[in-house]
Amino acid sequence: MSRRLVMALSFILFAAWAIPAQAEGDKFVKLLLKKGDKSFDERATKGKAEKARESYEKVLAVDSNNVEARWKLARTLYWLGTHVDSKAEKMKLFETGIRYCQDAVKLDDKCVPCQFWLGVSYSKFGEAKGVLQSLGLVPYAREAMEKVKAMDEKYEAGGAYRVLGRIYNKLPGLKGGDNTKSIEYLKKAVKIGPKNLMNHRFLAEVLLDEGKKDEAKTVLEGIINTPDSDLLKAKIPEMKEERELAKKIYEKNFK
Repeated sequence: MSRRLVMALSFILFAAWAIPAQAEGDKFVKLLLKKGDKSFDERATKGKAEKARESYEKVLAVDSNNVEARWKLARTLYWLGTHVDSKAEKMKLFETGIRYCQDAVKLDDKCVPCQFWLGVSYSKFGEAKGVLQSLGLVPYAREAMEKVKAMDEKYEAGGAYRVLGRIYNKLPGLKGGDNTKSIEYLKKAVKIGPKNLMNHRFLAEVLLDEGKKDEAKTVLEGIINTPDSDLLKAKIPEMKEERELAKKIYEKNFK
């Protein structure tokens, strides 16, 4: 038997083994992603978000280039980071989310969720660290959100406009803060995603900053009076929290 024929047969045998193995690997990854998604859907239950994180991390242990697992990890870390009290722990979680999404956009810079959760992670890390201590991150957060706007402005209920509006509100005026622009962006977010109560709450806070109390009061009352049946289905835990935050802001300013 010639050497060329031996090589050809070896390749065929390898391919015959590799294809089923790859198929099994893909199936395992899908199962892990599905398991992570189920846990994340139950994130309001103690320990479930951590379970989601574990499942997504297992995906990366099997498939280090899995983009979906990376942005879903950042989304999960965002939830975890917004539900811990420790500043150091918040920063650690958001910074880890940044790293996952940085790698994700290197693999696929057209991935809308990757860009969105990258921008969110930058913003939340900066918020946890302190605005003045993290001004260098602002351009990166803006850049990510501008990309989301260009690719899919409706993603996450106008999420890019929501984050940009928040950034312009929280930045000091001398560092690029602009409440007029903030209100413009947040009203755009409300128009795109009227059921996302965070859009409304952010808008109410800027209106209060600008002394537009009557308008802010109306917005807050709208949030508070939203019945469970009208809450954004995919984000019921977050929307319930938004209602509670709106109540606190209302009581502070109008009672």
